[in-house]
Amino acid sequence: MNETDVIEVCRTSLVTLVMVAGPILVIMMVIGTAISVFQAVTQISEQTLAIVPKVLLVFGMTILLAPYMLGEMTEFFSREVADRIVAIGSH
Repeated sequence: MNETDVIEVCRTSLVTLVMVAGPILVIMMVIGTAISVFQAVTQISEQTLAIVPKVLLVFGMTILLAPYMLGEMTEFFSREVADRIVAIGSH
């Protein structure tokens, strides 16, 4: 395994990370902005109003997106990691 292979695995790892974590992070940013605007308009400074919906949303989105996230990670492992382990073992 040379430097090019290591860089390719790192690049693919980062792309997979963005694909897996991206949807939840984007939804969290949208909901956080909406809650902040709501708190600014109504002048409510209750911390539970900001935290509880976010926690429930992360929990729900993780359950809904679990098959997609698991599929992406499984594909990454089989395509990148397992194939490279087999290639190293055959040398």
